[in-house]
Amino acid sequence: MSSSPPSAELSPLARSLVTFVRERALLFPGERPLVALSGGADSCALLLLLCEAAAAGLLPQPAGVAHFHHGMRGHDADSDAGFCAALATRCGVPCLIELGALSQANEAEARTARYAFLQEAAVALGAQIIATAHHADDQAETVLMRVFRGTSVAGLGGIPVRRANIIRPLLFARRSQIESYCAGRGITPRHDPTNDDPRYPRQRVRTLLPELAASFNPRLTEALCRLAQHAVEDAALLDQLAEQAHGAADLRTLARPIRRRVILRLLWEISDGDEALREELATAAWVIRLEQLLEGEETLHLPGGWGASARLGNLVFSKRTPVPDLSGWCGELPVPGAVKIPDNRTLKATLGPPLLAAERSRRSLRVDCGTIPEILTVRRVRDGDRIAPLGMNGKTRLVRDLLREAAIPIAKRTSQTVVEGEGQILWVVGIAQAESTRVAEGAKQVLLLNVTQTDD
Repeated sequence: MSSSPPSAELSPLARSLVTFVRERALLFPGERPLVALSGGADSCALLLLLCEAAAAGLLPQPAGVAHFHHGMRGHDADSDAGFCAALATRCGVPCLIELGALSQANEAEARTARYAFLQEAAVALGAQIIATAHHADDQAETVLMRVFRGTSVAGLGGIPVRRANIIRPLLFARRSQIESYCAGRGITPRHDPTNDDPRYPRQRVRTLLPELAASFNPRLTEALCRLAQHAVEDAALLDQLAEQAHGAADLRTLARPIRRRVILRLLWEISDGDEALREELATAAWVIRLEQLLEGEETLHLPGGWGASARLGNLVFSKRTPVPDLSGWCGELPVPGAVKIPDNRTLKATLGPPLLAAERSRRSLRVDCGTIPEILTVRRVRDGDRIAPLGMNGKTRLVRDLLREAAIPIAKRTSQTVVEGEGQILWVVGIAQAESTRVAEGAKQVLLLNVTQTDD
């Protein structure tokens, strides 16, 4: 990759992209990016700009593009995929397309599946970096949303220009510049109408930003992006000071911003690589409570079976010894048949016609399964349990992550019930059922599982 100044023959936006990539060290020699291509103006512009810079010898040629068809928008999404394949051909780069089955998925599940595919596509195409097309307007919207919710200095940093192997080379550019660039290249990008849905907070903020700009600051987007950059720099300095203070003899002597970061680091340490536990521990609420604990003598019970106490201005963490659960159980459920499960409930297995579409619910206590084993195993959730949820195209998830996303309290997660058939989890009761239980079209008889309250 050449270190010479961007060529005058490049378009102004391409010159700015090359400068941004170099200043932020987003690509190193030998690294080729995979472009996440949705078909919208942003990702189309990103692909064209990278190819333009590559043709001038200033940036590496993209290794290819990847398009994830979520399976959520019917024929429009089919057309998006076809458009992306055609644009990749025009640019002379390979294109990978994956079809998901996420018609019932929420926004978070769709994003998880999309990014998992991007990582797989990067490996398949020999790309070391994944480039997404977030831009300055996205950044301003993100910062404003976090301000409305209440956030820390780190949260004000908004969308990072780089996280792991994912880069955002367009964070300097405005939406209007991107759209003009596409028009100048004869590209009519695809439009996803769900981006206009006012039910989504981002769309409401997107509508509000021009009103705020007209009332307070015509350069509000630039101001919010500048705030994000300052916050990133300030947070980095505070993190550096916290690292130096880590292991301080008396946390009470530290300035509050440093003390809170030191406490956060301690919480990261005890989570020991458990991402789900870290997500629960590393919150402002627990940091504040631990900070208050420094002045007291009681013991604070933390998620994951941890306890914390204060000693001479420092925090001492200890793993609590769990109280033996003498009511643990694991039983067989014949088909048809019934078995008692926790919380005074009964799980029944019967055979019958499939449920009507209106009767199906992801959070229901009644499901129909195309899989009909002779014997089912019913037991409590165990660490490491995984399920391939319906609609996730065979990708497995940790059951504990599903329970966390369903807002099941930590204390109740180990008492949740799963139903197994032939060694695979078919149903996390009331939370998710497996892809393998999908009822085939035209099925006349299926397995019906139903949970009812037991009268004592």
